[in-house]
Amino acid sequence: MARKKWKDDDYNYLMKNYTKKSNSELAEYFGVSYYSIAFRLKKLGLTRRQKWDKKKDQYLIDNYIYFTNKELAKRLKTTTCAISNRLVKLGLRRTFEWSKEDEKFLLENYLQKTDKEMADILLTTQDSVSKKLRRMKLRRPPKTNLQE
Repeated sequence: MARKKWKDDDYNYLMKNYTKKSNSELAEYFGVSYYSIAFRLKKLGLTRRQKWDKKKDQYLIDNYIYFTNKELAKRLKTTTCAISNRLVKLGLRRTFEWSKEDEKFLLENYLQKTDKEMADILLTTQDSVSKKLRRMKLRRPPKTNLQE
């Protein structure tokens, strides 16, 4: 790909459209690579920072316990990194206090239910259940062809 000579019109178009179009779309428009666009945006100091409003903050506050960062990012149309950063800024941290009843529930159900099913019942994340099962040294036997 030949090196592009950037003109004032190109820079004007880029500055007007970088928040509306993806790097891939801009690259196609200019006939350059994705990385060329990323480089130009960085050189110009242009970033696509999402503005967090009270509505999105409240959604995070209400739902961060029930959804993973990946799920929240999809629902709020942002990145998992942005979700992580915002949770820290809001002082929100996922901690699940395991009671004796919760541990008993895991012990009685880990062979019959999936981690996701138990997480839904306990109102925690699948990852939290998986980690707790490992800490409790509870392992499911490997599936055989007869079990499938």
